[in-house]
Amino acid sequence: MMSMPDFTRRRLLGALALSAIARPAFAIDKPMRIASLSWARAQILASIGAPPIALAERDSYPQVGALPPMPVGVIDLGSHSEPNLELLSQLKPDLIVLDEDQARLTLELQRIAPTLAINIYDPQLGKPYALAIAETERIAARINRMPQARTYLNDVDAQLAAQARTIAMLDVPPVLIVDLYDDGRHLFVYGPNSMIDDVMTRLGVTNAWRRATDMGYVLLGIEDLASLGHVQMFYISHGPRDRIALDNLARSVLWRSMPFVSAGRFRALPGFFTYGASSCATQFADGLTQGLKAHG
Repeated sequence: MMSMPDFTRRRLLGALALSAIARPAFAIDKPMRIASLSWARAQILASIGAPPIALAERDSYPQVGALPPMPVGVIDLGSHSEPNLELLSQLKPDLIVLDEDQARLTLELQRIAPTLAINIYDPQLGKPYALAIAETERIAARINRMPQARTYLNDVDAQLAAQARTIAMLDVPPVLIVDLYDDGRHLFVYGPNSMIDDVMTRLGVTNAWRRATDMGYVLLGIEDLASLGHVQMFYISHGPRDRIALDNLARSVLWRSMPFVSAGRFRALPGFFTYGASSCATQFADGLTQGLKAHG
């Protein structure tokens, strides 16, 4: 058999070398292994088609109605404040995303993998809806998923616009959004600097609570609501936990005399994670729109 000419062999070897160089392009497209110490950051990742491999307090995530759902195989990393760093190290993630309030963990985490801190709820900056959009784009750029992020964010915008059109056809009074407090004497009220307030603005709904709420909510005594008058109140449902607070409220003469209570303008909203990313905005917008249509 005749031997292969040197120049042909060199060309073949060169072609094989180029092929080997080109092959890592497949690795670039391979999804990154990302661990999240934050539910909101996990929501962003799942919404753009890159769910985390592990999540702090993963087992509690569905219990508050948080969406999107996490895949079955996502591993629980323990608590938000004290995640299991040994387990995290064993998982060998490519990236760890976390909240700004977990910055004290950064040095330890960076021994495991690069980190990316996300900031949505900053009382100095406000406007968490706009920050959620910006941080979604920032994460997407970091993990090479900008097309998916644009598609997702366009869908979020379209959903809110459609719900705003529906609400515009209704006669809607000022709306108060609250979380119940077990003792029946207090309520958590959502105001400025909350995702809830930002979404209400986008929907064309007036938030009945306009006083300062640096962190987006304030704990009030029910007597603080007596002056609100003609409002529609919705409480965010937490399932069986609601019953204790509702039973205690029902015992209060002051509560029963509130105009919105006596007129039956006090209703539940489906539960959702109120300090999440854009997915919590669409959940709230959908629940509020349906609630206003049903009880308006």
